[in-house]
Amino acid sequence: MCGKTDILEPVKEIAEEAGRIALSQFGASRPHVKTDRSFVTATDREVERFMRRELHELFPDDAVIGEEFGRSPGRTQEYAWLLDPIDGTTNFVAGLPHWAVCVARLRRGVPVLGVVVLPVLRETYAAATGMGATVNGCPFKMIERDDPPNEQLIAVWSTWYREVDLKFSGKVRTLGSTVVKCLYAAKGSFVGALTPQVHAWDIAAGLPVLWESGGRAYARDGKVYEVVDLDPANGYLVPPLILSAPSRVDFVRQMIIAKRT
Repeated sequence: MCGKTDILEPVKEIAEEAGRIALSQFGASRPHVKTDRSFVTATDREVERFMRRELHELFPDDAVIGEEFGRSPGRTQEYAWLLDPIDGTTNFVAGLPHWAVCVARLRRGVPVLGVVVLPVLRETYAAATGMGATVNGCPFKMIERDDPPNEQLIAVWSTWYREVDLKFSGKVRTLGSTVVKCLYAAKGSFVGALTPQVHAWDIAAGLPVLWESGGRAYARDGKVYEVVDLDPANGYLVPPLILSAPSRVDFVRQMIIAKRT
């Protein structure tokens, strides 16, 4: 399998089947608290095991890095898969619809393919470098909406009010899933989406969708963010980002006026 289309289609099938496994247990999985105080369920682990097994059969030379089971080294250093079996586990446990199954392929740290399945909403987002972004197989591009300032939307994370002040005249939304914010930023639902420091598997699958739709990811200082640090010693961490159209990043940056002390 060398062509991007040849790779993308079977990966979509794997992610959609993983989504069906998760959906069959939606709202019924008992959570456990991990050492970082976040939730994990038996479903997270079952879904990740399934995706690891399927991807290893198709791409035995690639490394696989997942939220629940860490890194399985590959035979080469060029490609790695990043898996988040359920991004938005708290939503999953609570019976809320915004959670996702995420699969990303990285080449030397750069996400070049991403598939994100939202099982409750019956949506599959997919993108590969140079192939455009799709939802349920239909191509789309970011729409830069011209809403009145008081009706504009910005997406933030759940604890933003303890960490930043926003100078924004519109409306604030928090969805409980980093990758879902990324997808909706890609569609243009938000003037921008803000993320805190997260793990790479929380967002990597959404970045190709964002980029192929016409959006970009920026560090808070305005620099373009493209390369994911895959050194386990650094925790696979991604810095706080702004997800937006290039024409709007400065506008969004100006909203973040101060950290609370």
